[in-house]
Amino acid sequence: MYVDALCMQMVRDPRQFDVIVTNNMFGDILTDLAAGLQGGLGMAASGNIHPGKTSMFEPVHGSAPPIAGKNIANPMGAMLTSAMMLNHLGLTVEAARIEGAVLEAVRQKKTTQDIGGVLGTREVGDWVANHLCIADNAERRG
Repeated sequence: MYVDALCMQMVRDPRQFDVIVTNNMFGDILTDLAAGLQGGLGMAASGNIHPGKTSMFEPVHGSAPPIAGKNIANPMGAMLTSAMMLNHLGLTVEAARIEGAVLEAVRQKKTTQDIGGVLGTREVGDWVANHLCIADNAERRG
C-alpha cells in the first residue's frame, strides 16, 4: 500500500492494522500519525522488531531533548515501550501489569498536561510504580 493511502486508512479505521512493515522514513511518519490517534507522542510505544535477531525498543517521541529535565515529558510512552519489550521477550504477565498500571493512571487522570492531567513526569512515574507495588503486595497476600 502506498504510504499516503495507508495514512488515510489509519485515520479511517486503525483497527484493521496489526503490524505495519515499512522503511525507516515512512515508519517515522506513520508512528507519529499513530501516536496522534492514540493520544499524542507521549503515549506511543515503538519497537523495531527483527525476529531472531536483536530488536530495539524506544518510545515514539525519542528522547525529546527540548523538554528534557523540565518535568513535563509524558513517561507513559517509555513505560508502554518497556511493556512491549517484555512482551517480545516472553514476559507477558509483567508486560500486562505495566500496561494495566498505565491504563489505571489514565482512568484516574494521573497524567501529564499533554493528555489533560496536572502531574509532572516524576509524579506520573511514581504513581505508576506505586500502583505496581500495591498490586504486587495485594497479589502476594492472596
